Amino acid sequence: MMRGTAKCYEALRAYCETLPIVDCHDHSGECGPAYQDAIQVIIAGYFHSDVHSVSSDREMLILEDTKLSLEERWPILEKAWKRTCHTGYAQVTRRVLEVFYGEWDLSLEVLKRMQGKLMDLTDAEKFESILNKANIVARVLDIWPDVNKVLDGSLPLTPRGRLAISLPAFHSIRSYTEVQERVAPLKRTVTSLDEYLEACREIFQGHKAYGAVTFKDQSAYTRTLDYGNPSRSEAEAIFNGFMEDPRRSAAYPDGIKPLDDFLFHAFMRMARDLDLPVQIHTGHMAGIRNDITKTNAVKLTKVIELHRDVRFDLFHANWPYAGELLYMGKNYPNVSLDFCWANIIDPVYCQNMFKQALSSVPHGKIHGYGSDFGGSVERAWAHADIARDNIAIALSDMVEMEYLDLDEAKSVAYDWLFGNANAFFRLGL
Repeated sequence: MMRGTAKCYEALRAYCETLPIVDCHDHSGECGPAYQDAIQVIIAGYFHSDVHSVSSDREMLILEDTKLSLEERWPILEKAWKRTCHTGYAQVTRRVLEVFYGEWDLSLEVLKRMQGKLMDLTDAEKFESILNKANIVARVLDIWPDVNKVLDGSLPLTPRGRLAISLPAFHSIRSYTEVQERVAPLKRTVTSLDEYLEACREIFQGHKAYGAVTFKDQSAYTRTLDYGNPSRSEAEAIFNGFMEDPRRSAAYPDGIKPLDDFLFHAFMRMARDLDLPVQIHTGHMAGIRNDITKTNAVKLTKVIELHRDVRFDLFHANWPYAGELLYMGKNYPNVSLDFCWANIIDPVYCQNMFKQALSSVPHGKIHGYGSDFGGSVERAWAHADIARDNIAIALSDMVEMEYLDLDEAKSVAYDWLFGNANAFFRLGL
């Protein structure tokens, strides 16, 4: 556990431990995994990226080859661990080791001991017991589900899940085949842009009827957040071009951007009509080797200015662009700041940004936690533990400088971990 230096830190951290948490962003489509390999436990989740950033591609292939013994792979992991053991992602691994395996360091002997007590998280009771330990009472799930099961109401969700509607595949279409795949659950053939928009609206309405609480868009992985506002004729020309010949495919990325942009704006209007918020990935991306400049939340300014009746939840504390996100939250009534994932990307960044947010952005617009794992609920617990540390450190520092008193800090902590997200997503908890 990280510890603050303010006199009231321990009291505030203890209070944070009692609070329920809304997990604003998770990818757990099923309970799991059933771990088979101790090294898999160590490098699972986002710590894999840190290990990769100090290792070669060939070394990563060796680490991931479970046909090789622990002894054969340990020298590579040992070298990487010595170079990565202090990152936020490593903090997750350290806490998992301590709490779930009773280990306080990493060595070959530790790996051997772990191998005999690997967890099976496909057990729903075990999975939910760890959610209980973290006091996570609801989770917004972005799981790219079988739309047929959403529409007929048969989709099972992992414990405490509330569905998000994943948008990118619907507006990044570039071929006849992709169009028909998107609307296939409706059992109809689309022949025009109007019909496609009508089908998408029907699908989104079906998601809301199922219980979806938000839209989610992570297009920043593959395109800029600088959405233009093209005319319908520009978009329709691209759509009609590949629809009239199923062998055609619009060129990526420039050849589809007008259509992509047009559809994105159309979907924002649908979000408005359905009265559902829109979560948008901003800032850092999973993995390594990507272009961070295209993901800066400030590129969404035109979208946010235009769609003033849409509530936007901007993700990942926009790491590393703190100032831009604080500006967006301060200046646009329809923007909330979401620290999902960011608490472990860079804990110190979040501690500082929580303090800045308190002094610059209405504190009712901050969502303090989202695990952003797929399964691996023990890591969601560790992430929640770190988020509580970060919030307690930040707020106790602000109490120490007499910016607010302890009772006020507790009220803010409650809002950041539970109250704000419960109200924003209308969870009714």
